[in-house]
Amino acid sequence: MRPRLLIIAYVFPPSESVGARRPGELARFAADRKWDVRVLTATPADPGAPDPGIPESQILRAAPVPRSAQLVSSVRRAEARSRVGRRQLLTALGAIGREVLIPDACVNWVVPAVRQFLRNRDGWRPDVIMVTGPPASAYLVAARIARRLDVPWVADYRDLWTVGNDYWPYGRTRIRQVIDRRMEHRLLRSAANCVTISEPLAEIMRTTFGIDTEVVMNGIDRQPPASDEAEPPAWQPAASGPATLTLAHTGRLNPGKRDPAPLLDAVALLGPEARRVNVVFAGEDNGVAQAATERAGVADSVTNLGEVSAEKSWRVQAEADVLVLVMWNDPRDAGTVPGKFFDYLRARRPILMIGHPDGIVADILRSRHAGVVLSDPGQIADQLRMWLAEKDRTGRVPELAPSTLDGLYREDQLARYLEILSAAADTHRPRR
Repeated sequence: MRPRLLIIAYVFPPSESVGARRPGELARFAADRKWDVRVLTATPADPGAPDPGIPESQILRAAPVPRSAQLVSSVRRAEARSRVGRRQLLTALGAIGREVLIPDACVNWVVPAVRQFLRNRDGWRPDVIMVTGPPASAYLVAARIARRLDVPWVADYRDLWTVGNDYWPYGRTRIRQVIDRRMEHRLLRSAANCVTISEPLAEIMRTTFGIDTEVVMNGIDRQPPASDEAEPPAWQPAASGPATLTLAHTGRLNPGKRDPAPLLDAVALLGPEARRVNVVFAGEDNGVAQAATERAGVADSVTNLGEVSAEKSWRVQAEADVLVLVMWNDPRDAGTVPGKFFDYLRARRPILMIGHPDGIVADILRSRHAGVVLSDPGQIADQLRMWLAEKDRTGRVPELAPSTLDGLYREDQLARYLEILSAAADTHRPRR
C-alpha cells in the first residue's frame, strides 16, 4: 500500500508566496515517488496557473471564515465618528488585534479547514500529517485532525513561532507571550516531531520544548519561473559610458533588521565612481530602500522597481552582476536561511551578504566561494571597486561554477524529508 501523506499549508501553489514553495515541492516530490498525497490549504485555485504537481482533485482549498459584515460596518461607523484619521484608527485596531487573535490573524481558517477536510475526505485517512508554518494557526488545524483520526503529525517550522526573531507581529505584552508559549508547548506535546530549516533553529526547539527536531533545508529549484525571453530587460541599463556594475536585491526589506544602508553608504564612498554602480531593488516598496537612499545621497545610483511578479524577480536576479542578500546583523539571526538565498544561488551570480558573519548562510557562502559577507561600508566599497575593475578588464563579473550548487538542490533535501515522515508513521501506535 502506498504511504498516505496529508500536507497542511495555509499558502500553497498557485500562490507566489515564498512560503508556498516548500509544501508545494514536497507534495510534488512525494507524489513522484508514489506517495498518496492530499493537501489542505487556504489558497484558492487558479485554472491558468502552472501544474501544482498533484491532481487538483487531491487538493482541498478551504477558505477562511470571511470577515463579519457587521464588524466591518461597525469599524467604518467608528471611523466616521472618530476625530482621528484612518491611519491612527487602523493602527489602534491592529494593536488590539495582535493581543486578542489567538494565535494569529489566520485563526479564522482553523474551524473551516478542519470541518471541510473531515467532511470531504471520503474515508481517506493519512498515515502521517505534515503541517508547515507560519502561520501558527495551521498547527491547530493539524493537531485537531491528527487527534480526530489518531494519526501522527509533524510540525514544520519555516520560521520559529514564540522563540523566533519575527515573533513580534503576533503580540508584545507579557500576558500574550505567556499565552502563546503555553499554547505552543501544549500543541507540541502531541506532535511526533519537528522539522526546521537549520541546525541552530533545531537546537532552539530541542532545548526550549524538549521535542525531537530534524533539519531539512529549503533548496534550489532547478527550473526558474517561466518568463518570456522576448521581454525587455528588467530595468533600463546605462545607455553609454564605462561599464556599469549592477547589484540587485529582491524581496522585502525591514527597518532595523534588513536594512540596505551599509551598501548605499558604501556607494556614496565611491565618490565619482558611484555613477558606475546601479543598485536595483525589486520588492514591496515599504519605504526602507528610499529612506536609506536619501540618507546616503545616492538617488542617481538606485533603481526601485517596487513589487514584481515571480517571473520578473527571477529576471532581475539573472540579469544582475551581483545579488545582495540583506539579513539582520545579530547573533539571533545565525540560524536563518531565507528561501530567497536558494533563488540567488540558482541564478549563479556572486552574492554580497550584509548581516551576521557567523551564521549558516555566511558559512555556505564562504565554504562554496559563492560570495562575500560584509557589513562595514568601507569594506563593501573596496569590494565594489574590485568588481568594477574586473568588469573593466573582462566585461563581466564571473558567474558561480555549477559545482557550487552540488547538494543544495530541493530534491537533495526532500529525500530526507520523506524518511522523517515515514519514520513518524511507522512508530505511531493507533489508539485501541
